[in-house]
Amino acid sequence: MQNNLLKNNPQKSPILFLLTLAIALRTYNINSPIIGIHSWRQSDTAAIARNFYENNFNLFYPQIDWGGNSPGYCETEFPIYSFIIALIYKVFGAYEFWGRLLSIICFLVALYFLYQLVIKILDQQVAFWSCLFFVILPLNIFYSRTFQPESMLLMCSIIGIYYFINWLDSEKWPDLILSGSFVALACLIKVLPIIYLGIPLFYLAWTKFGIRIFSQISLWIYSVFILISVCIWYYHAHQLFLEYGNTFGFWSSSTNRYNYNIVLTLNFWTEIFFRTLVRHFAIFGFPIFLLGLLIPRKSSREYVLDIWLISVILTWILVPVTSLVHEYYQLPFMLPGVIIMGKACSRYFDKNAHKVNYKKSIVFCLCLTIAAGSVIYTIDYMFKERIDKSGVFQLAQQVKQNTEPKSLIISSTGSDPTLLYLSHRKGWLINHSDVNEESILSKVKLGAKYLVGSFNFLESYNLVVDDNQKQKIRNILNKYPNRLKDGMNFIAKLS
Repeated sequence: MQNNLLKNNPQKSPILFLLTLAIALRTYNINSPIIGIHSWRQSDTAAIARNFYENNFNLFYPQIDWGGNSPGYCETEFPIYSFIIALIYKVFGAYEFWGRLLSIICFLVALYFLYQLVIKILDQQVAFWSCLFFVILPLNIFYSRTFQPESMLLMCSIIGIYYFINWLDSEKWPDLILSGSFVALACLIKVLPIIYLGIPLFYLAWTKFGIRIFSQISLWIYSVFILISVCIWYYHAHQLFLEYGNTFGFWSSSTNRYNYNIVLTLNFWTEIFFRTLVRHFAIFGFPIFLLGLLIPRKSSREYVLDIWLISVILTWILVPVTSLVHEYYQLPFMLPGVIIMGKACSRYFDKNAHKVNYKKSIVFCLCLTIAAGSVIYTIDYMFKERIDKSGVFQLAQQVKQNTEPKSLIISSTGSDPTLLYLSHRKGWLINHSDVNEESILSKVKLGAKYLVGSFNFLESYNLVVDDNQKQKIRNILNKYPNRLKDGMNFIAKLS
């Protein structure tokens, strides 16, 4: 049936089916507030968008909510995603729906170009299967409808490589300009694409030019443009940190992003491997991936998929702590990953294939991948976006009701800004263990009006509050009485 579909309408039917399926899977719960998995990352992105909208729309001065009584200008990645959402807010109003919708749109564009890219490297049947996996794998679904720039990053990555291959075939400047623009944007959204896009792009150029690659003026212009764009932005962003003191910790050793000792431990590799196996491949997609790896390459260009995979793994080594903590740092691995899965399905679903056992095995794994992915997505992700199950959402409503809109608060939610964002307040983030008379008085002098938090959770992702931490809070509340009577949360007026 699939072969007939491809033959009857080779240009439209498969991609239209994939786009429709992608939309159907991603619009569920699209109106959800910023809660659940990685709400802290989404909250910062959403806060920057809202601050653009409420303040001056200055793209070069992103503002976070946890800057205390300062303007909150922050050293961060290039905030183009948040800025576009702020522009949408200007027309339609500030609702999280628009951020999620932008992510979905970026995914749909990425899906279209992935389909075209795979046709260039392999063929249309592989393109269909590759994009099907790209659409249905659980973390691809989740992070393509969250309020963060991962979808835009994947979109820019795919388009950048697609137009680079176009340029290699045509040597037309518009193709190279488009590729350079999207690769530069990917590197501005995250720094790491310099590695996991740069190496595959270098390989692709080498397949055409060989050693003459170093004498291609166009490639020098292309590379310098990308590097200068990245350097200018991150230099400017660092100046914001030096002046205002707020940062996401790109270069600060205190963030411990670059603890390379853990790369030599078995735990580092096993944790990333099993996370990728379970959450990204939904367990049963991994055998299909392995089967695809064993298929012989038909052209030198096809080896770019292997180079791409290795380049992504290299970035895990370069930022080991970040890669270990944040599962979405494995998302770029799935771009070449789904293409390799598509190769396996295309080969063994072909009507001329004689490997019947392989075909049955792939059908079995495909069905189990869909089933396991549905369970993982529902229980581990969607269930945690339920408002009635979110303690931080309930506390945010209490903060809105019991504090004045412009009042600065001390949020005892560790490094998690979710409460500040949901309550539409600004202030400071502090751990329970650091709550004491001295720290509170220092913040009161700076304008803090309330101390808020919960006895039941620290960060939205950390539900463990030990007895010593609770006792510290209760000691403070003896002097600054709790306005809430539920025994679960606290809002203490400080001045």
